[in-house]
Amino acid sequence: MKNSVESLLEHDHESLDQLFVELDLALTKPDDARGFELLDLFWARLAMHIRAEHLHLFPALRKAASKTSSKGSIPTREEVEMTLTRLRSDHDFFMKGLAQLMKEARKSGTGAGDFRQRLAAIRKRLETHNQIEERKAYLWPSLLLDETTVAALEERVRLELENMPPRFAAETQ
Repeated sequence: MKNSVESLLEHDHESLDQLFVELDLALTKPDDARGFELLDLFWARLAMHIRAEHLHLFPALRKAASKTSSKGSIPTREEVEMTLTRLRSDHDFFMKGLAQLMKEARKSGTGAGDFRQRLAAIRKRLETHNQIEERKAYLWPSLLLDETTVAALEERVRLELENMPPRFAAETQ
C-alpha cells in the first residue's frame, strides 16, 4: 500500500506529465502565446514540486536515515545521500534548462531553432528522474518514518504543491 506522501507526489508527477503533453501540443501550433503560457506554467509547477521535495521530503529522509541502521529493505544512509544528491543535480538541470528556454521564448518565441528538441531532452531526463523518485525516495517515508510523521510530511508537501506563484493566482480561483 502506498504511503500518503508517495501518492501525493506521484499524482503531481502525473499532473506535470499531462501539462507537458499540453505544452508539446501547443508548440506544434503557430500560437506562440499559448506555448509560452504553458511553458511558464510547467516551469512554475515543476519548481513547486521541487521546492516541496527540497524543503520537506529530502530533509525528512536525510534525518531519518541518519538515525537508522540498514536492515533488509530499509535504505542505508549512504544510499539516501547518493540518491538525494542525484535528484538535486537533476533538479538543477531542469530549472536551469527551463529558465534558459523561458528567456529565449521571451525574445524569439517558442518556435525558434531547436527549442522543442531541448525541451524534449528535459522531458527525457525528467522521466528517468521520476522513476528514481517513485522507486526509491517516495517509498522511503513508509520505511523510515512512523505514520504520524508521514502524515505531517504529507501535509507540508501538499501545502507547497498548492502554493502557486502570484502570477497564476487568477487562474486558480
